[in-house]
Amino acid sequence: MQLPPESVLAAWPTPNYINPEQRGHGKLVLNVFFYILLMIFIGLRLFTRTRLRKVFGADDVFILLALIPTTAYFIISILPDTHFLWRRHIYDIPISLIPAGLKLILAIEAIFALACMLTKLSMLMLVRRILASATLIWRRVTKFAIGIVVLQGIIFCLTVIFQCRPPQDYWKLTTEPQPNCHNEMSTLLVAGILNTLTDFIVVLLPIRTIWTLQLAPKHLIPLIFLFGLGFISCGAGIIRNYYTYQVFQDYDHIWASYPMWITASFELYIGIICASLPATKPFFSSYLPSLFGTLPSTSFHTRHSTSFHSHNSPRTSQRMSTINMTRIDSSIGDEELLDFEKGLRIGMGIVVGRRVRRLL
Repeated sequence: MQLPPESVLAAWPTPNYINPEQRGHGKLVLNVFFYILLMIFIGLRLFTRTRLRKVFGADDVFILLALIPTTAYFIISILPDTHFLWRRHIYDIPISLIPAGLKLILAIEAIFALACMLTKLSMLMLVRRILASATLIWRRVTKFAIGIVVLQGIIFCLTVIFQCRPPQDYWKLTTEPQPNCHNEMSTLLVAGILNTLTDFIVVLLPIRTIWTLQLAPKHLIPLIFLFGLGFISCGAGIIRNYYTYQVFQDYDHIWASYPMWITASFELYIGIICASLPATKPFFSSYLPSLFGTLPSTSFHTRHSTSFHSHNSPRTSQRMSTINMTRIDSSIGDEELLDFEKGLRIGMGIVVGRRVRRLL
């Protein structure tokens, strides 16, 4: 860590180690409250998936994997404030505590990126399960999104860890320039902006998937609302990027970074909670039906289900059993072929819709 110029150091007040100005305990309270809340929702998710619906899948595995770095983040993010006096101005912190605090900050940044990546992968795995019987193009879009999230997460983790070479130069205090270290502001801002962009993709993709199923409004609106809550995490990411920029406009990085860490914690915890909310809908529908409505019946219908059955003639049914065929009998007339294709699209929508009803 490069210290401020001598002129800035000389302008700082005399260190006050006895009764200094300090930030409040808002960060600690937020971490404890939201960590407990996310544990409740993950517990409800697991109960719903393993006991009520028995559809435990890859998306649940990834949310459990995300819980590991999130728990580490919860523990480590508290330590700078409680043990290394990170609630003070930098000039009121004994200089012997700063290197250890910087080590924790480096670990927090890498763990945060890993937890966000696994949370987004959980959402994308849910979309992948829903689209298992959908058209090839959207299954490829989902796989592409998964690849982008994994690549972005890995690159950010490695960039954070090796932003100085060797890494220990990150917590080495010096007044000299550090040419072997990347510009930390640029690194964090670029990574933060990319992280927020992928947040929007992960929120919009399931909303688009649910919307195209043309569910009855009483089922469509609650699902859109639950997935749409993910925009709260996106908004927190935008605010975090703003505070990240503000940190590097002040030589007192530690004091200026406090709001950034609050928004980062909020973004992470809310992201995991929002990723678990859709999966808990059957639980609330079962135990609080007056507030959340009852579970949909086993006969799942879309708005076009009648049309599908009308087009599902014996000849069409025979062809629907061979969806992956490479050619269609040339004896089929154009009008009949259009009827078949329309029925096929609607039929796939019903299959995907039934999958949504079973998972959510």
